[in-house]
Amino acid sequence: MNIIVNAKITRNDEIAHKIYKICLELPAEYPYPEPGQFVNIYLNDNSRLLPRPISICDWEGNTLTLVYAVVGDGTKILSTYQCGAGIRVSSPLGNGFSIEGIGRYMLISGGVGTPPMLFLAKKLMAAGCDIRAVLGFRSEPFLADEFPCTVGIATDDGSCGFKGNAIQLLMQTDIPDGTTLLSCGPRPMLRALAQFAAARGLPLQVSLEERMGCGYGACVACVCKTEGGNRKVCEDGPVFNASEVVWYE
Repeated sequence: MNIIVNAKITRNDEIAHKIYKICLELPAEYPYPEPGQFVNIYLNDNSRLLPRPISICDWEGNTLTLVYAVVGDGTKILSTYQCGAGIRVSSPLGNGFSIEGIGRYMLISGGVGTPPMLFLAKKLMAAGCDIRAVLGFRSEPFLADEFPCTVGIATDDGSCGFKGNAIQLLMQTDIPDGTTLLSCGPRPMLRALAQFAAARGLPLQVSLEERMGCGYGACVACVCKTEGGNRKVCEDGPVFNASEVVWYE
């Protein structure tokens, strides 16, 4: 059930070029989120009716952390909000990553697909899992130093770490048998990763970054094709088994 609560902004800082981290203090009864879920942020502007869906980056105590890119007028407005201001936020939405028992995992992200992987990495580490991560960025990395595991960094311009993208770095990384791949990033990256995983016989879950409207399944703006038919990313996902997704139409 989607509920909307009032939250207080305790941080809203630029951590990389046009990348912001916002922390929200929430009521004690706020539902516990799962890695891979997202929330809807409602701007304090009555002229903007549609919320901004943002993946959950972290959760500690009663503080929800989100990381977002300034890409349009809505996120530009959000970036101007100051500490102490109030804002409305939904309960956690969508279906996150499916984790069964203690295992071995490789996390792969691209750009703003990195924040939800941080929350996932922390939960897997706390459960005693064996995890590593490969993070891809255009140029300036962010959040990499907060991951509680070994991290490989790839940048398109070679300014930090491996010169190339996350998939190219992954191809040069030793991946033990029995490893499950978990990923979030732009569709071209996920499509290439799905091919890589299929060729290696590795299970892969992907969090799709489809553009959403309402964020809770009413507007049907974020439909993706799967082997079982059309699915709503906001309601049925955003996490799917890569083998379910129709990558080429």
